[in-house]
Amino acid sequence: MTETTDPRLWKKLLAAGSVGSLALLTACGGDDDNGGGHTVDNVSVDTEEAQAAAAECDEITQLDVSLGWIMNVEWAGFYIAEQNGYYAEECLDINWIQGGPNAASTMQNVSSGQAHIGVEPSMPNWLQDVVNGEDFVAIGSMFYDTPGAILSLAENPMESAEDLQGATILGQEGTRPMLDGVFGAAGMEPDYNFVSAGYDADPLVNGDGDALTVYATNQPIMLEQQYGMTEDDYVVTTYADLGLPQYGCLIYANGDTLEEMSEEMEGFLRASARGWLENEEDPEVAANLAVDVYGADLDLDLEQQIRENEIQIPFVRGPLADDELFYIDTERWGGEVYEGFEIAEMIEGELPNPEDVVDMTFLEAAYAE
Repeated sequence: MTETTDPRLWKKLLAAGSVGSLALLTACGGDDDNGGGHTVDNVSVDTEEAQAAAAECDEITQLDVSLGWIMNVEWAGFYIAEQNGYYAEECLDINWIQGGPNAASTMQNVSSGQAHIGVEPSMPNWLQDVVNGEDFVAIGSMFYDTPGAILSLAENPMESAEDLQGATILGQEGTRPMLDGVFGAAGMEPDYNFVSAGYDADPLVNGDGDALTVYATNQPIMLEQQYGMTEDDYVVTTYADLGLPQYGCLIYANGDTLEEMSEEMEGFLRASARGWLENEEDPEVAANLAVDVYGADLDLDLEQQIRENEIQIPFVRGPLADDELFYIDTERWGGEVYEGFEIAEMIEGELPNPEDVVDMTFLEAAYAE
């Protein structure tokens, strides 16, 4: 969903290649030296909690889960669920498949059978594959609102389409449909000067533009850590704030997998929700797990990871109640979300009926336990 690496790792990722679709404000990208997905094989199988829970199972099922970004703190709740043995309690052994700029997408992994479940940061990319014929069904969403955003400095805040009118916007090439959509959502013709930029916040600070397209859990931290800024010094305006809401990090599988592994899907959602709820209690726990265990080879910075986790929690929570993490509202999906996509002309083809591509029965069953 990254966007969410510490500044040192981010620069390494830039050197490795572009992050495929931050244009659509995803978190896709990685640091795989082999140029492909990195499988994290049972990194926490030796925890006492997991061993004790697994001992109660007659049979353990391995679930291959394809993540849309590197193994940093973005996946905080999943780490906690695994470390505390919540997946093992469901008789599940999770095999995490790490994403990256040169790795296969979650859609490729799920479609090819390399993964049972995908966690895909980009809702538009996911929908495009569905429109193109993939049998994907979303059973939850990690982010109620994607952290895709526009970053500006407080001395010249960009908080609306009116503010962006005539402005110089620094952004990745694929972000232009979203920017055009911001104006369309406000009933305005696009009117801005686009300057191609990477993912570093330096050009914004140097005055090369008025705003930078970002992931809200990454570049603002760069401003804090590299330039000593505080939240009073910069402004983060999400695309939801600008009239283009969308879910982020969709949890999904193909139709056949859902039919054949319904109990496993319920167990995965139940254990994951427990982990994400616990993550809210102390963001430092998962940050340490990211640095020391899951992303131990990524040179992650603990301070940055803690800050990122603090920032992402409200995006996971959204307006949802305690027992509704991951919930997708099909009326919202087919209403304001689709309206934004249509305005921005982000999907080629007819958008599918939300009821055909979203199934909340697995989540409902998970919460019923």
